[in-house]
Amino acid sequence: MASTTFSEHIREKIFLMEDVINFPTSLLSHQGYHWENLPMVPHSDLTGAVLSLVERGRKVAIVTGFYIPAGKPPATETDGPPGALILAEGLKYLGMEVSLLSDEYTLPTLKAGLKILNLSEKEIPLILFPLEHSDQNHTSRTINEEMESPISIRFVQELMNGPLGRDLTHLIFIERVGPNHTLESFLAQDRLGNPPLKEFETILPPLIRNRCFNSRLEDITRFTAKTHFLLEFGKKWNRPFQSIGIGDRGNEIGAGKIPWEVFKEHAITNREPVFCCRLKTDHFISCGISNWGGYALMAGVALAKGKLDVLEKISPEQEGMVLDYLIHHGPSIDGITLKQDYSVDGIEFNDYMKVIERVKEIAFD
Repeated sequence: MASTTFSEHIREKIFLMEDVINFPTSLLSHQGYHWENLPMVPHSDLTGAVLSLVERGRKVAIVTGFYIPAGKPPATETDGPPGALILAEGLKYLGMEVSLLSDEYTLPTLKAGLKILNLSEKEIPLILFPLEHSDQNHTSRTINEEMESPISIRFVQELMNGPLGRDLTHLIFIERVGPNHTLESFLAQDRLGNPPLKEFETILPPLIRNRCFNSRLEDITRFTAKTHFLLEFGKKWNRPFQSIGIGDRGNEIGAGKIPWEVFKEHAITNREPVFCCRLKTDHFISCGISNWGGYALMAGVALAKGKLDVLEKISPEQEGMVLDYLIHHGPSIDGITLKQDYSVDGIEFNDYMKVIERVKEIAFD
């Protein structure tokens, strides 16, 4: 396929969208807003992700789900599924085959999302990634080593060779927690200068490596199906798909593109260099809330393809209805308040929507 180039006008709009999702000016004075994404911003590449989908996007799998076991009730968070759903619906409209994938903790929320969007699983298939064992305390659930992951690896192999995985062009992770660093992944990262090995070994001793942590440094490996193997083994088997990661803290799949020491240097505490994910995607999109990255990616592709009508249905009324349905029928919870609040990452809905509406406004301007 001939290489696609964007006009300067389109490129500037995509840059503006990326600026908005990373530096939401409407939230500058918001006391509850977090800015933990800022160290990741120089590594963000919305333009590259859009270009990849425009050039090669034909068959796409979108992976999401960040489970909060301490929630009331324990549930997947409201950041991730809404962005995955809008992206899936949009890419489907733009002519791509799309499927949604998660584990048993998030799949009910995605199922509820398809229902409220009046989409069938025939139009957008839902794929359940299995857990290694029914007992959450079983060894195979508590670590991410290959030798303890036969069910996951077999599932990846069968998926990649089956009708949903064959000819896959893109694998997109949006707010999907992934394992933190191993010594091997740390040393393999692209960086200027020598790796800060002593600091790494002090902050991240062997017993807490290759684990999934939330931003509170709670180990949630046992609640996280090993979806990162889709990326690792897909690449190991030379599958020709492109990968995109979307994240807002650094513990999401895709953030491995950022050198470990970036998180160390910008951390107020040592949380970030402990939980930052080792998995690297071809393109990484940083944003203040991961859902915003999903909206921006979809808007960028629609803009580049000249099909902005796909954005017309996005409104506070529509998105509010979807979020409310996910909260009560998923169920899903705010990852900051840990409750079934009408909010995302502690940001109440109206403020959250201002960023999405600004992305839409840029596209139509």
